[in-house]
Amino acid sequence: MKILTIRRNLCGQIVHDLGRQILGGEIQPGQAIPNESVLCERMGVSRTVIREAVKSLAAKGLVRSRAKLGTMVLPSDSWNFLDPDVLEWQAQTDVDGSLLRHLTQFRHGLEPAAAAFAAQCASDDELQAIRDAFQAMEGAVESVEAFLAADLRFHTSILHATGNPFFSPVANVIRAALKSSIRVTNRQSAENRKSIPLHQAVMKAIWDRDSVAADDAMRTLLSDARARIQKAGGGKRRR
Repeated sequence: MKILTIRRNLCGQIVHDLGRQILGGEIQPGQAIPNESVLCERMGVSRTVIREAVKSLAAKGLVRSRAKLGTMVLPSDSWNFLDPDVLEWQAQTDVDGSLLRHLTQFRHGLEPAAAAFAAQCASDDELQAIRDAFQAMEGAVESVEAFLAADLRFHTSILHATGNPFFSPVANVIRAALKSSIRVTNRQSAENRKSIPLHQAVMKAIWDRDSVAADDAMRTLLSDARARIQKAGGGKRRR
């Protein structure tokens, strides 16, 4: 069991290193990653570990192995951007703010509808989960990390309360967006306090079963977040 754990840890490190190189543009789409013998020597691991790592990257849509050509990086439209590792690697290599901009756009297209559906479909337990998350936010305004965790609970609770199973997998996107945006906009606890009434309006509309108000409240919340991101200098467009 210990050997298996070590092998998995080594495999994970290789997946992380190669994933960052791909997302960071060091290895471009259409190019091959280093071959097995090179990676074995460079990383000090066996071919079995390298092959496991390549399988993991392939499952994320980043690479494909081809006879005589090696393991090639696929075009970015094949990458699974909902995968938490892919999102994390992109965040680590997001030098121009494009990830934060794209995530914010994605949230604007998704979360107002999710709030509206939650107002229509949430069970009593799901409503309570949204309220509990909001109350956790109220109690965590002095801490960026605790507030982020509670904020994430709030938004994912709404996704789960839609009654639509296809909303839940995008929680990874919301997590990445919140991590990126809160660290740009909420560096002071006062910023946490400013967003509390906006979240409260979303919660109240959902509890009132008012789908139109829930949609509007979520749009207002996200518009405020976008404005604060722009003010803080995040999400800049490439020149």
